[in-house]
Amino acid sequence: MILTIENLGVIKQVRIDLNKKFTLFCGRNNTGKTYASYILQAFLNPDAYFSIDCFQRMTDQLVESGSFRMEKSFVEDYFKALCAYVKKQTGSIFGISDVTVKKLFDRLDVSVEYTDQDFEDSSSNEIKSSMTLGQNLLSITKPAGSDEVRIEGNVDMPAFLHQAGFGTSILFCSLLRHFAFRSAAGAPMLTVERNSIYTFKTELSLSRNELIDRIQQQSDRAEIDILDIVNSSSRRYPQAVRSSLRIANDLENIQKYASPYADMASLLEKDLLHGEVNVTKNGDVEFHGQHMLKARRLPFHLSSSIVKTMASLVIYLRHIATPGDTLIIDEPEMNFHPDVQVILARVFAMLTAKGLRIVVSTHSDYVVRELNNLIMAKALQKNGCVDLLHEMQYEEGMLLDYKDVEVLFFEQIKNWVHVKSIPVDEVGFAVTTIDDTIMQQNERAERLYAALESLTDSHE
Repeated sequence: MILTIENLGVIKQVRIDLNKKFTLFCGRNNTGKTYASYILQAFLNPDAYFSIDCFQRMTDQLVESGSFRMEKSFVEDYFKALCAYVKKQTGSIFGISDVTVKKLFDRLDVSVEYTDQDFEDSSSNEIKSSMTLGQNLLSITKPAGSDEVRIEGNVDMPAFLHQAGFGTSILFCSLLRHFAFRSAAGAPMLTVERNSIYTFKTELSLSRNELIDRIQQQSDRAEIDILDIVNSSSRRYPQAVRSSLRIANDLENIQKYASPYADMASLLEKDLLHGEVNVTKNGDVEFHGQHMLKARRLPFHLSSSIVKTMASLVIYLRHIATPGDTLIIDEPEMNFHPDVQVILARVFAMLTAKGLRIVVSTHSDYVVRELNNLIMAKALQKNGCVDLLHEMQYEEGMLLDYKDVEVLFFEQIKNWVHVKSIPVDEVGFAVTTIDDTIMQQNERAERLYAALESLTDSHE
C-alpha cells in the first residue's frame, strides 16, 4: 500500500510505503520533511469520519443477514474519501488560514495505491473489536482468512442502522479503517515542539476555545454539518502539535492507563535519563533523578534538556502506545549527545520488533550509522554469525531486516524538492549529503593538521 503526496508546497511528489516497519526521512533543511510528516499523520488519524456511498450497501446486507461481505471496492472508496478529507483539512493540518492554503497548497493531491495483495493481507487478519455509540454497545467480528464481517449489539440493529445517521458514519469509518490498515491504532507525532509542550501546556491550552473555533468556521454556512464540526478543529497550531497539547492537558486521566510498552519507557529512563519521569495526580510532570533524595522531585521546567525532550516519548510508551501505532518522530536527535542518539536508534528498532511502525526524520549521522549497523547485524544473525553480535552487545530484538526499511531522500533541485527512495540492502544505505559533509570535514582536518605539522617542523 503506497501513499502518494503530490505538490505539497515545493515537494513535487513523495511516495511512502505504508507496509514498511521503519521509514527514514533524510535530506537538507527546508526540504519539506516535516510537511510530509504532517500529511502522513493526518492520513493515519483514527478520528476522521465521513459518509461514503458504499455505506448503503453495507447497511442493506447487515439489515438482511446481520453481516456483510467486505469488498476491495469498499476499502478503495474509503481511501478516496480519506484522501479527499485530508485535502479538505489542509488548513487544520498545518494550522493556517484558507487564504494561506490557497497560496501554498492549492494543487495538493493525495492518493493511495491499494493492491489485490493488500486486500488479501487485510482479509487474513482477525478482527475482534467493540465500540460504544451513545448508549449502544456494538461488537465487530471478522474471522481470520474470511471477508465476512458481523456487527451485533444491545439494540435493534436494523432500526439502529437506519436511524443512526452520524453514528453509522463513525461505525463504518472505524471498521473500514481497521480493515484497511490492519489495525485500529493511531499515528502520534512527536514534533520538534515536544521539549516545551509540558512546560507551557497551561499557556498553550486550546481546549476551552476549540469548540467555539470549530463553530465559527461553520458560521457562514446555511446549514451546519455535524461531521464537518467533528472533523474541523482550531487552527492555532498544526494538528500534530494540537494532539500533543491534548495529551499534555489530559495527563491526569492518561496516567491511569498502562501501555504494553511500559517496559520500554523504563528502559529509556534507566539507560538515558538516569531517573524517572513522574506524572502527579494533578497531571503535572516532574523528574526524579536516581541520585536525588527519594521524596524530592524536580519541577519539569528545571529539568535538563534531555528530560524535556524525552518526556513525551516516555509518557507515550508508558501510558498511550498501542500495538499497530505509527509513531512519527521529527528530529529525535534534538539536544542529545551522540551516545544517546546511538541508543535511540536501537530503541526504535526494538519498537518495530514489538509491533510499532516507526517514521523518523533525521539529520544525525550517528542515527544513520547505527541503523546501518543494525541492518548489517541482522544479515549476520541470519547467517548464524552471532558471536560478534554478542561481543558488541547487539540483541536479537534490536536488529533490523533491510527489507523492512525504507529511506526517502528529500533533495532540492532548482525550484522543486524531489523525493527519491534510497536503495537499502544487507550493508545498509548511504545518505550522500551527510557523508559528503563528513568527508569534507575530514579532508580539511587532514590538510590543516599537515600544515600545522609542516609549520612545526620548519621552526625546529
